[in-house]
Amino acid sequence: MMTFFGLVGIFTANAPRLTGWRLCATVPGLAGALLLPATLAGQAQIRDLVISGGLAGEAWRGDFTALSFPQIDSTERAVAVVGEWSANGIFTLFRREHSRLETTVDVGIRQFATGGFQLRNYAPREHGGFVTTNYWHEIAGGRLGTVFGEVEAQFRQIVDRPPMPLYLSPGYEIYRVKTGYRRSVRAATLDLTVTGEEADYAAPAGLPNLDLLDRSSVIVEVGRGRRFQRHPDSERYSGFRVFGAFRYHNYPKQGAPELRVDRAAGLGGTYELGREQLEFKATLQGTRSRSTSRRVEYNAGRLDVELQLWELWKDMDLNIAGTLARKRYIDPGQDALVPGEEADNETSLYAELTRSLGLNVDGAFRAGWHKVETNFSGAYYTRFGGAFFLRVRPW
Repeated sequence: MMTFFGLVGIFTANAPRLTGWRLCATVPGLAGALLLPATLAGQAQIRDLVISGGLAGEAWRGDFTALSFPQIDSTERAVAVVGEWSANGIFTLFRREHSRLETTVDVGIRQFATGGFQLRNYAPREHGGFVTTNYWHEIAGGRLGTVFGEVEAQFRQIVDRPPMPLYLSPGYEIYRVKTGYRRSVRAATLDLTVTGEEADYAAPAGLPNLDLLDRSSVIVEVGRGRRFQRHPDSERYSGFRVFGAFRYHNYPKQGAPELRVDRAAGLGGTYELGREQLEFKATLQGTRSRSTSRRVEYNAGRLDVELQLWELWKDMDLNIAGTLARKRYIDPGQDALVPGEEADNETSLYAELTRSLGLNVDGAFRAGWHKVETNFSGAYYTRFGGAFFLRVRPW
């Protein structure tokens, strides 16, 4: 299913998306699978298909000078009306007794009409999305654990980028390969994942500094979790997971004569709680990052919270999500950082109220607030908005 976080893209400018023409080029034959589902009977299955569209109003404020756009406008406040269309699908390519292959596709476009700028009003447009393919296989029927793999492509493109305070993160292409192993031992679940990633940031003429964000990464994570449940079919449960991670990032276009290399270690934990009409999840993690470039060394902490409530009143569901992130650089003399990449302090809160309007049609109202600020100069930007969406499941 399309998740709540996949839907709050109307507020979250950092959410990656994939243009339609790239989608067909990246996943050959997928378009044919969508157009000719009858030919795939018995071979593939559409688990979920959602088409949504809506209109939002957003207000922006701040004095953040971003590396991603050098143009200067005299305003500290801006507003925008935003129209969005998106489509999300989950496709089971094959399923066996002990193995499964699935693909998730999310594509969309956002069109802005801005106001409040002094030089001119802008009409930025975002195209993008992602394609993810996952494979799971249970070894010896699951007695020896499960191996899994994931391949993902993310794309993002910005047209007519506005100046601050209306911040839109840079365009990019990200390719990711992940493999892992999971096994239950004495009522606990142990897991290990290894991820390789390549990120290529689009650097149009006049913005060559965006190329500095290009990176290659390797991430290793180890976790242990346990779930408490009276019986397998019970809706009442609780659980926790603790994890540790090591991240290696190489920036081939930063640092001369010595290239910039970051090494980060992190620890964290997740707590989950489920009841008949409620699901709650909280993740707390800390990171210590050191680099061959002292100016980007930092210590950081992050708290993510999700709450889902069903059938509150007249078949209405409520989703709430919040983030509190704090980062402190070792060297206070920082400059020209890009929020969302070399992330600064961040606080966000989003809520979505959903109600069924008919057969396979839902209506959703969303509201969100997001603030990013630096800890070395006090510069910041905030975004607040509300939106109404219709969501259709034609399949």
